Amino acid sequence: MKLFNLDLSPVTALAVALLATSIPMAHGQCALPSTYRWKSTGPLAQPKPGWESLKDFTHVPYKGQHLIYGSYFAPAPGPGWSSFNFVLVSDWSQLARAPQNAMRFSTVAPTLFFFAPKNTWVLAYQWSRDKFNYRTSADPANADGWSGENTLFTGNIPNSRTGPIDQTLIGDDTHMYLFFAGDNGSIYRSRMPIGNFPGSFGAQYDTIMTGATGDLFEAIQVYKVKGQPQYLMIIESIGARGRYFRSYTSPRLDAAWTPQATSENQPFAGRANTDAGAAWTTDISHGDIIRSNADQTFEIDPCNLQMLYQGRTGDSNDYNLWHYLPALLTLDGAPGGGTPPTTTTSKPPGGGATTSPGGTAKHYEQCGGIGYGGPKNCESPFKCAVVNPCESLPGPDICWGCC
Repeated sequence: MKLFNLDLSPVTALAVALLATSIPMAHGQCALPSTYRWKSTGPLAQPKPGWESLKDFTHVPYKGQHLIYGSYFAPAPGPGWSSFNFVLVSDWSQLARAPQNAMRFSTVAPTLFFFAPKNTWVLAYQWSRDKFNYRTSADPANADGWSGENTLFTGNIPNSRTGPIDQTLIGDDTHMYLFFAGDNGSIYRSRMPIGNFPGSFGAQYDTIMTGATGDLFEAIQVYKVKGQPQYLMIIESIGARGRYFRSYTSPRLDAAWTPQATSENQPFAGRANTDAGAAWTTDISHGDIIRSNADQTFEIDPCNLQMLYQGRTGDSNDYNLWHYLPALLTLDGAPGGGTPPTTTTSKPPGGGATTSPGGTAKHYEQCGGIGYGGPKNCESPFKCAVVNPCESLPGPDICWGCC
């Protein structure tokens, strides 16, 4: 998420219809494709008045809805770079009218997940007291409900104008891993025993990849592939036609990474392999593959690959004024859809209920709303109604709940 001036061609102004349907998760297991082809929406939302861009998205399924945090830039008299979240939405088409909540503290380029072993939500970020920091919460939907700032990483890296940038975290059965970039052609990794997390990784790290600066630039993300003994890493790169993502795979988080889709002409995701829905944007840039659960495993379902990304309209010599907006990629041939998978954790995140068996929703579970395809009957004595004033779910026109 850092400066890099490019002589890019003007972009086409095109808005396409937003997704407004609900498609269930695919059944069975799939392997990652060897080549990728994507369908894109147009911009899903515009910045609120006084803000210039919405970017650096992190997404989790939460109570059957989409929970999204990101960065924004607000020129003077605004705060410059800062952070926000969207009010929970049950369908991507609702993002255009979802309130954007500025946070009272900055958590730029955030990474959000539920750390199941300690039953707490974690929000990691950059550009604060240390190289990387984190906060915790019991209610991730509350933008101002996060704890005080904690140290995540303090190390320095060589030959980097930015220093460590664009952290991501992921865990296996024994360790938590921190991956990050430096806008310098290198990718870095640190780890700690999972029992020590949340906590500081200290200053130690390993350099796990080196290459050209434009090839290994920033916005690294790492995921567990559902149903496969495999991890997927994506890295934002800079090409002749704008920003795009390369992909790599590995059988373990502590092992070497094998190139998978690593050219601008055949990328993981870029202008070369997206349909006309992405004609509005120069870049396929910093975002998050939609996860099948919210926990520290960062699991993705290759049967239903989607990615929330930042696209860009317009051009400027000032990176701060690049007009980034959210959009959604859906792998060509995947089911896609508007409703996220149900959050599954060892304990209900934020105090919510687990998914109801037998087609009946429990107290405070979602039971209706635009694009919703789950159970519509509530367990006795509760009834399905517009959730306001129920405190555990968002307000009217967002979803319905058992109250």
